[in-house]
Amino acid sequence: MLTDILVGARRLANNWFCRLPTVRAGAVVLVALLLAGVVFPVAGTSPQVNTASGGGADTPDVQQAQADSNATDTDGDGLADSLERSVYGTDPTDPDTDGDGYPDGMEVRCEQALPDADPLRTDIYVEVDSTQSTTLSDPVRTSIVETFENAPVSNPDGSTGIDIHLVTDDTNLSANGTVHSKSRAGAGNDIYDFRANHSEHRADGYYYVLLTDDVAYNGDDYFVGAGRPEIAAMERFDSPKITASLFMHEFGHAMGLDAHQDGIDEERYSQTEYDSVMNYNGLYRQLSYSNGTDSVGRNEWQFVAENRTQPDIDCVENETCPSRCTQN
Repeated sequence: MLTDILVGARRLANNWFCRLPTVRAGAVVLVALLLAGVVFPVAGTSPQVNTASGGGADTPDVQQAQADSNATDTDGDGLADSLERSVYGTDPTDPDTDGDGYPDGMEVRCEQALPDADPLRTDIYVEVDSTQSTTLSDPVRTSIVETFENAPVSNPDGSTGIDIHLVTDDTNLSANGTVHSKSRAGAGNDIYDFRANHSEHRADGYYYVLLTDDVAYNGDDYFVGAGRPEIAAMERFDSPKITASLFMHEFGHAMGLDAHQDGIDEERYSQTEYDSVMNYNGLYRQLSYSNGTDSVGRNEWQFVAENRTQPDIDCVENETCPSRCTQN
């Protein structure tokens, strides 16, 4: 087939370019290639590249990555300004548009570390470990998630509520007796031991909650739960409502709602006067934090959304936080 094409091309060239001997050879080749169906790029356009095998410096994914790395990133969140404006709707001058402690770039690119994150809604991530299969039941988890979803706080996308992500990890850890709220000598007997040895997501900015059979607060095992900044331990009960309420109370402590604030861990206010699970008169009866309309007047939901204690995120030095993640 190619021989026939070359013969025909030579004849055409002899007829067309007999007066131009210096270009006859080139003309033959050109005509042959045209007859063979080879397409040449038009001036001003890029050559076509075969990307069927995937990868390669000219594939769309790589081109996009190169464009992103070379584009302006005013707030240093790992997203180009143009993408923030046209694709994600985030603020290119604010590295954390929704103010939840996770940079916009992490929420967009780090699906493995922050599954289902939304840069325009408040996200909270909690690693939940447990001893002897005392993990949170589905009804308890649902109650907690719905309570946060119904939080009276606004998000940049116009929605309300908070997305809490309860990530179950280890479910059959061994405790060395009672789990205490303060560091103690020995292994497996305080909440800090468990976080240090078993937390899989601490570097990603997760809170840590441990469910176990016996908890002591300040050395007193009369208590069934204990919360410290970024961390909490609690016992589990047969009643989903009691367990969910206790989780909300101790996790409130982990987020910075502590006993030094008026009404917290006290019984001097009625449930109506201080409408919060942080009120001992509300514990086991409700799940929600106060919205500031009661007699105490503290808007705990606003505190949770905007000012809560937040675990640190380990980021690569001199790079954006998203650079440490597996990109989606």
